[in-house]
Amino acid sequence: MTEHRRSKWFWVGILVPVAIVLLSASSWIFGYLSNTDDVRVGDCYAITTFGDVDADPAKADCGSAEANAKAGAKTEAGAACPEGEYDQLVVDKTFASYKLCMMINAKQGDCLENFLADSVAYQKVPCSDPAKDAEVVKVTDGAATCDDTEATHLKGYSTPLSTVCVKSTK
Repeated sequence: MTEHRRSKWFWVGILVPVAIVLLSASSWIFGYLSNTDDVRVGDCYAITTFGDVDADPAKADCGSAEANAKAGAKTEAGAACPEGEYDQLVVDKTFASYKLCMMINAKQGDCLENFLADSVAYQKVPCSDPAKDAEVVKVTDGAATCDDTEATHLKGYSTPLSTVCVKSTK
């Protein structure tokens, strides 16, 4: 009987596809298991655009100038935000899709740029900045009105219950 030896190319042809399948499966499993959904209500973020994004937003210290938005609520991607004037950020990743209902993270006296923009996020700027288009004139926890202020816009939020009164300069 003759012994038939397989060539090394035969084994390469078998092992390479098997290795590709194993690497693909392991990367998918690793991505699924390592998905850290550490987005929490009350955390502050440095947001540049609202709408749909494919990565978690960048967290920021709530007292920093970069922290322009705060998560008021977190829902499923297709669900509605609670009642209020929330700006919405829908994060659509491979293993996690959700919606953040964002509130203005500002205090009385802060000035904003892009306050009236649709998808570009408002940014805190010095009040002397010619690009400013709004100033926060009152912030209250709980229900409130802006009647006793020069505010032109009221941003009311139900979760957590708060009101931000903003005076538009443009």
